[in-house]
Amino acid sequence: MIRIAICDNDGFICDQLEDLLHVYETTIMEEMDVESFLSGEELCQRLNEGVFFDIIFLDIELKLLNGIEVGKIIREQMLNEITQIIYISGKENYAMQLFKIRPLDFIIKPLTYDKIAAPLKYALKIINGNKKLFLYKKGQTSYKVPIKDIIYFESKNRKVNIITVNEVDTFYGFLEEISEKLPYFINIHKSYLVNYNYVFKIEYHQLTLLNSIVLPISQNNRKKVRDKLLELERETFDYE
Repeated sequence: MIRIAICDNDGFICDQLEDLLHVYETTIMEEMDVESFLSGEELCQRLNEGVFFDIIFLDIELKLLNGIEVGKIIREQMLNEITQIIYISGKENYAMQLFKIRPLDFIIKPLTYDKIAAPLKYALKIINGNKKLFLYKKGQTSYKVPIKDIIYFESKNRKVNIITVNEVDTFYGFLEEISEKLPYFINIHKSYLVNYNYVFKIEYHQLTLLNSIVLPISQNNRKKVRDKLLELERETFDYE
């Protein structure tokens, strides 16, 4: 089941979007559970109760706590990088303010089926990818880790450290072989393989992760890194 939140202070917009989502639901093999909120405060309260949403359609022009502030709470205070945020607004001039919130898309009202279908399709692709597991072995014991929880891999000779949001573990392996199994990871250095979803800032010679860790980009890998980033960014914005 895909859990979706709609947050807009206009009840008509909430009802309209919920109807569009249920129409889209008939085209996929997955059930949608949709919940609507008329304020950012209501949505944040629900999130603080431990409720998780796969996708949030978030209006920017909310009263009191606006959509940008809600997005910052989700990303910076709740440290939630997994929920896909799709902003909706009647205005277009918010691009720079939304950059650090890393939304999946920005939809201009009035809402139509065609406007929501493409970002929904891509969001579901990401969500289903996040449900996959990375498997590794230590001796005769096998371990499974959700790919969405892996921040990066660090290689030291034949030992590989797997750094996740919860812990660090070590196993024997090769980054090149791991990279072939993980298309959303970037090989920035012979010693580092990084999850694109946890990258905060990229510079010519290094990148910064969301947990503020800075990792080097080797000279030999700089072109490959640029090409990989272009590929991932193109996929992000070209839904078709």
